[in-house]
Amino acid sequence: DLEGWGAVLSTYRTDDGGFRYAALHAAPADRARLQAFSEAIGAASVEGLSRDEALAFYINAYNALTIASVMALWPVENVLSEDGFFDERTHQVAGQVVTLNALENETIRGERFAEPRIHFAVNCASTSCPPLQPLPFTAENLEAQLAAGGREHVRRTTEIAGRRATVSQLFEWFAGDFERVGGVRAFVAAQL
Repeated sequence: DLEGWGAVLSTYRTDDGGFRYAALHAAPADRARLQAFSEAIGAASVEGLSRDEALAFYINAYNALTIASVMALWPVENVLSEDGFFDERTHQVAGQVVTLNALENETIRGERFAEPRIHFAVNCASTSCPPLQPLPFTAENLEAQLAAGGREHVRRTTEIAGRRATVSQLFEWFAGDFERVGGVRAFVAAQL
């Protein structure tokens, strides 16, 4: 049930894809909605889900659990300064205990999905991350949201000077993920 997560996104996501963490922290009822969704993520079953249903589930899980972790550690100035935020804090996801790094790098980036645009869908609670999408991911809106996220990120972060383009460092870190779609250059060119 995405209703609670959708309500949190629609209330606290900013127009530019940021998130109003302090406002959520000051709203106990909405924090409870986020907590209920986080608990549902842990108890969910992914057995029998289609590829798109499962990918949407895992993207929503990553984004919601990241925000829930910020709330649990509040106040947080920078998630990178929180020891173990991504690689030690554990979460229940579909009956499995995982860290955010494991969820992203082993599950979402795994061979089952083989989708490089996930880099524009998962938000790590940092200003350098691609923005949160305005709606929870579903199998029905997955393609549109992945396409929009990729296009928006490339257009926002790419600088062109003459015949030279400077792109987001994300493409350096995850260049191999883009090989299956013709490589970084082809992907960036298609978004511009």
